[in-house]
Amino acid sequence: MSTQGQSWNSIKYGEQFGFLINPLKTKKPNVFIYGLVADLIRELQQKMHFNYTIDVADLSTSYHSLVASVASDNRQYDIVLSDIRITSGRLLTVDFSTPFHENTFRIITRQHPYSSSLSLFSCFNPFTWDVWVAIFAIMIYSGIIIYFFEYKNIKIENRQSQSDLKDMIIGIYHALTSILIMSGDIRLATASSRLTVLGLYALGVILVATYTANLSSFLTLNRVQPSISGIDDIKNGRIPFSRIGIVTNSAASDYYIQNISSKYYPLSTAEEMYSKLLDHTIDASIWDSSVIEYAVNNYFCDELTVTGVGFVKSSFGIVLPKNWIYKRDLDVHILALRESERLESLEKMWVKYRGCPSSSSSSNYADGSKTATFSLDILGGLFLTFLIITVIAFGFHIWHCRVVIITTFYQSRKRITPSIIQKIMKY
Repeated sequence: MSTQGQSWNSIKYGEQFGFLINPLKTKKPNVFIYGLVADLIRELQQKMHFNYTIDVADLSTSYHSLVASVASDNRQYDIVLSDIRITSGRLLTVDFSTPFHENTFRIITRQHPYSSSLSLFSCFNPFTWDVWVAIFAIMIYSGIIIYFFEYKNIKIENRQSQSDLKDMIIGIYHALTSILIMSGDIRLATASSRLTVLGLYALGVILVATYTANLSSFLTLNRVQPSISGIDDIKNGRIPFSRIGIVTNSAASDYYIQNISSKYYPLSTAEEMYSKLLDHTIDASIWDSSVIEYAVNNYFCDELTVTGVGFVKSSFGIVLPKNWIYKRDLDVHILALRESERLESLEKMWVKYRGCPSSSSSSNYADGSKTATFSLDILGGLFLTFLIITVIAFGFHIWHCRVVIITTFYQSRKRITPSIIQKIMKY
């Protein structure tokens, strides 16, 4: 028989699980297996009294290839035990035993998705870009009408020639200070201007309050929630298909191609799925719930998480050749193990085992046991925006003082040039 070492069936030897581990030998003297499948083999051997030799398949072997290795025309193993789903396509070439484990697909993603889903300018996300455009449009519009209302008063007060563009910019500045609920230094003389500013104040109060509340909730929710909530988010394209990792030649790839898209990031093994999530090559992946839940609860405590509810219910079964003479006897004993609740106890011991401390759960962010702090990569956009504004202000200052700067430059050049010529003449 063959087992595959890319699931919870073969777990790193020597780890402490809090209960007795009795590994099974394989054809390779330095390779042992233990886990749900190993214990299932031991239980069946005690009931059926058969002899067996275990050959652990290479990690690069695909699930479809494992199934094909039992088919009559290309029979390499007598039976195969692994986390292999019973599907209609596979039943065309092989048989399966009575299911020994019920399973669903679930989605695995990073524990803290904000590192990829939040950009440097996430502080602007509470408002959509059309809202920001509308705010700036209101500022320009208000500046123009304030300029129109105060045109005569501005000219009388200044008593000097001042460009209409500068007066209009002053009006826009006053509109901005009104929206931000700041006290401007411009005296308004007409009732129309004062009414306009009153409306801007009202609009500013609502916008600032809405932005503050939405910014807080947006950043907090992105800290405690995965980037996706279930399979519907993947179907709706919330994550680019090229950022979704799918193990090729598997039941998961068959489902994904048939129901979602033909575009995905190809993975060769489940182990590669974990590594690609950790190095941010992909953002999510679809795999058997029992496998990824075990991996997250024991090996990737504060790094990966399983999100959403299970979908596409199916079963794991032992892969058998067509018309295998021992199939009925095997099915009877698997059912007997289920009826005696022995299978259920094995599932609780292996599949539902949790090695990570309970404090590693991402739900701790929701109940307040961990402080939801925001790093610079989230709020950096605010500081960068301020720096850009200061650069623009510095540019305006240089333009305003351009005459002084140019004059100083030419004067310095006139003083320096004679001294340089004198030094050259000496040489």
